[in-house]
Amino acid sequence: MRPAVSSRLLVCAALALALGGCTHALKNKGPNPPESTDCSMSAAPEILLQSRTVYVQEADRTLAYYEKAMSENGDSRYVTLIQLARLCFVTGQLGEKSESERRFLKGRSYAEILCREQPDRVEGHYWLALNSACLAEIEGAGAALRSLSGIVEQLEKAQAIDETYDQAGVHRVLGRICCKAPCWPLSEGDMAKSLQHLQAAVELAPGNSTNHLYLAETLMELGEITAARQELKRVLSSTQHAIWPCGFVDDQRQAVRLIQECEESAGSPTPRQNNAPTTGGQCLPKQ
Repeated sequence: MRPAVSSRLLVCAALALALGGCTHALKNKGPNPPESTDCSMSAAPEILLQSRTVYVQEADRTLAYYEKAMSENGDSRYVTLIQLARLCFVTGQLGEKSESERRFLKGRSYAEILCREQPDRVEGHYWLALNSACLAEIEGAGAALRSLSGIVEQLEKAQAIDETYDQAGVHRVLGRICCKAPCWPLSEGDMAKSLQHLQAAVELAPGNSTNHLYLAETLMELGEITAARQELKRVLSSTQHAIWPCGFVDDQRQAVRLIQECEESAGSPTPRQNNAPTTGGQCLPKQ
């Protein structure tokens, strides 16, 4: 495979990994998981799948509610736009893949309106970046590579307004992109920035499992095995997730696998290497 093609594919992977945990739990009129669900690693996979299915169904009903309310004017309009942009992303991520592109397109459109009408609010820039990133992933490697700088720009605007939004979602997503994307000048890869963003994420939202998981994986890339193991243990005690209430279980299962990898890597404090194009961990400093 040619390096340029591999680099573009890696951008898609970076977007997919970054967006694995970047929305907050639905509140107020939003859906709730079944009360009987056991959100723990001991829960049977089919129980968690059923909970996720119900969650998406409730999110769809909430989305329909806000779409009907879209025609209303006044002070509540921006709230409606926020919910529409957010719910389109949530249902696009968790629902049927055949419907994802349509949902993300609608979410991007709502976020664009929000950015025009409320440019000083964080939500428009944030959900515009996330819906756009999902669309770029669907459209393919070339689209992802072309779109990434614009996505990062929107995230940085959101960060300047409110870095705590969505459980420090801006730092979580930027940190993941900087870790997994190809290096500058081809793309946004920068391991020092990845570490900085993810450390900020765990400080601002310490209960979010994905913040700790992503920081641990960045530390592993840097060869900081002891620090990575500490973050993975924090994943195991976390009870919050950005996409849906039981989502932290998947993070905990991944943490268990990575703890084993850390144990096997003990005494070898060197960054992990592979045959992929140069990414954040091996980037040269910007000139």
